[in-house]
Amino acid sequence: MKTFQFVEVSPGTPYEMGKQYGEQAGSKIRAGVDGYKKMFTERLGVDWEKAKRRALAHVPLVESAFPEILEECRGIADGAGVGFDDIMLLNCRYEILKFPQANECTSFAVLPEASGGSVTYVGQNWDYRAGIIDSIVVIRAKEQDGTRVIGLAEAGQVIRNGMNSHGIGLCANNLQSIYDSAGVGIPSTFMRRAVLRCRSFKEAVETVKKAARAVSCNYMLASAEGAAVDLETYPGGVDEIHPTQGIVAHANHFVVQSHIHALETSPRGDRLQELLSAKRGSIDVAHIMKCLCDHANYPQAICRHPRDVTIPLEYRSITVGSAIYDLTRGVAFVAAGPPCEAEYVKYSL
Repeated sequence: MKTFQFVEVSPGTPYEMGKQYGEQAGSKIRAGVDGYKKMFTERLGVDWEKAKRRALAHVPLVESAFPEILEECRGIADGAGVGFDDIMLLNCRYEILKFPQANECTSFAVLPEASGGSVTYVGQNWDYRAGIIDSIVVIRAKEQDGTRVIGLAEAGQVIRNGMNSHGIGLCANNLQSIYDSAGVGIPSTFMRRAVLRCRSFKEAVETVKKAARAVSCNYMLASAEGAAVDLETYPGGVDEIHPTQGIVAHANHFVVQSHIHALETSPRGDRLQELLSAKRGSIDVAHIMKCLCDHANYPQAICRHPRDVTIPLEYRSITVGSAIYDLTRGVAFVAAGPPCEAEYVKYSL
């Protein structure tokens, strides 16, 4: 059974915690840097040094908003033996590779009224290119203030989806609006890590809303207290989508303001909402797993498989991982690769 590398991080300063992570995942981080360098230079024709300078342009804004996360990145770089600019590029790849951008990821939240008990779930299928599957890590960390967090990342990135011991969970999907630009904002990966430092649902929502952004992204937020909201963010604004009968799902197009959408519309969000709703009142992990394996509407299925097999394998679009976070019990279920072909592994927070 294929699994992701597990990284355990002990309490320390943000730099020290980042260094622990970098040391443990060093080989994957270095391989990831090499992989992106090859993709930028050979496939996209983008100068690698120029791409790193673009990533570094985000540093002053991140420094002013989330200096502790930037210190974490410095620690990751030193621990892995790579440049800080390499780590910044990994954490800004969403922004740098934004144009053009493919539809990526399907996320959801399920509240207690739909789970038939006191349980809140949040999760997603993470869609990207097949070449990163071997670079994904599961990170579990305990911070100096006692906060515990667990989630997924490409090796070298800070945690990009997950949950914390305050009952806050976050997943995210690509969005692209007509307002997106190559300007500077808070990179999505830093935004996600910041949410997972929050101690309340209100704080998490406000953290996303007040951030400066140059590109769009969709954030699915939930709380063990039985709250959830989907935030469609774009330069200059944020729109909210609230659960319907305790369920909310989202893919990669704007729902509230469809006229600002810049990519093709995906059926995956509506399909996941429909599938989850079939067991409304008794939704459990087994049902969610089944829903995330759905292949209807291929190649725009919830469980994604490559459409164009003429593309080199490492660049083919596929579901690279699947995660379900039980915010009430503090348990994560993670599958490596398309969930229809993998087993979910259980991790405790």
